[in-house]
Amino acid sequence: IEGKKGHPKLKPPFPAISGLYNCPTIVNNVETLAYLPYILRVGGEAFAAMGSPKNGGVALYCISGHVKKPGVIEVPMGTTLRSMIDDHCGGMRGDRALKAVIPGGSSSAVLTADQIDVKMDAESLQGLGSMLGSGGVMVMDDTTCMVRIARNTADFYAHESCGQCTPCREGCDWIAKLMRNLEVGKGKASDLETILSICENMTGKTICVFADGAAMPLSAFVRKFRAEFLEHLAGTCSVGKFPAGPVAAAAH
Repeated sequence: IEGKKGHPKLKPPFPAISGLYNCPTIVNNVETLAYLPYILRVGGEAFAAMGSPKNGGVALYCISGHVKKPGVIEVPMGTTLRSMIDDHCGGMRGDRALKAVIPGGSSSAVLTADQIDVKMDAESLQGLGSMLGSGGVMVMDDTTCMVRIARNTADFYAHESCGQCTPCREGCDWIAKLMRNLEVGKGKASDLETILSICENMTGKTICVFADGAAMPLSAFVRKFRAEFLEHLAGTCSVGKFPAGPVAAAAH
């Protein structure tokens, strides 16, 4: 808006003190504004009572992926992920087995199928090393290649990094290159440790939290689905999706 590069600024001062044209600037989430009439009508305590003790009220969750009825649901904070999938989205598409869930948008660490009894609020997800984030829930069944998901996620963050901070700019690009090679069976097993090391060195080292938002999911894919990466290094894929064509050519 000010005609400058789209780079995050060092904080403080925070935008609420000095933002657009050095004036106090607050950006409100539309979801927050939508709840104000109800809160003003019934009171804050009544609204908060609908959620969990430390996460009051209701929230919108956008559920996509391999469920029978994807969409946006409005439920009390603290509703379990299992309830969202089974009760509100009709269960898994084709009644296939659940494999993994990204609970709060692409920056949140992936959860495995045995973790879906977690309450969908900030504290509960933090306890599993993930986060509520945007409430964008992505459900994946047993036909999903987690190596492909990881590579696609890495490509996204490498493309979207603004490039201002070296750890983010170089780290995201480096991980994306390693992921592309791993997907097509190139590289070596030690590349997985390299990815984890890069993620660690990206976290908390930049002006904004974009690097942290890239490191959290990418490290989780490697830690939780290491066996699938090793399969690809051996030239196989447990779900039959070992790549060929443009992706493989690009990795070479």
